[in-house]
Amino acid sequence: MANAFKVYCEKIDLENIDLKKVYTFKEFEYINDQLKTRTIQLDGKPVNLFEYKNGKLIPMPQVPIARAAVVAEIVRQLGNWNIETHQNGRITSSQGGFDFNVGGARTLRAPDVTFAPRQTTRSLNALQNWTFQGQPFTPIFVVEVDFIQSESEFQAFDDRFRNEFFAPGTSVELGFLNENNTVRHYEHGWRSMNTWVSGQEILPGFELDVEMIEESISQICCDDLSLIILF
Repeated sequence: MANAFKVYCEKIDLENIDLKKVYTFKEFEYINDQLKTRTIQLDGKPVNLFEYKNGKLIPMPQVPIARAAVVAEIVRQLGNWNIETHQNGRITSSQGGFDFNVGGARTLRAPDVTFAPRQTTRSLNALQNWTFQGQPFTPIFVVEVDFIQSESEFQAFDDRFRNEFFAPGTSVELGFLNENNTVRHYEHGWRSMNTWVSGQEILPGFELDVEMIEESISQICCDDLSLIILF
């Protein structure tokens, strides 16, 4: 691996990443490995992680404090539920990538928050745990958080939900969209919900308190915040 990384180092200019180029999976791994200790600028935004789809790199820019606070609050609530109900599942943040294997093609996505149940995580082998090799697997609960300011941004999320996270063969089962304090069901249409989002039978006993999320960023003006929540 060290020799391979040396070859990539000689031919990949990290300061001039070409997002139109098709990269091999090994090149993708090399680039993300290098960005563990450095940050590059793309379109004026700091980036230290990429996702991967159809050979293309998808930058994940560093996020502002309000978005990070929302993610942290969701992780806290999910973690408390995981302990209190003895689920013994695994929770990851945006550093944890999954191969959603859309249409048989490698699609590496790193959602802001995920939950995989105990029966999934205990069946993983070393390759699946420590690399992106082996049989693909996905969580049952996915959270994406972003500031949505245009219809085109929403359409990008909508496409990701329908065609990647909910693609045939993945384990993601139910979705919610929290948009300006309105929570909507994302599965077979839309319906209004209250400020408590329940995982129903998928996450037994789990309720996401949206008001606590709002309180965590109450000192920040966030009228345009659209919180994307996928169960």
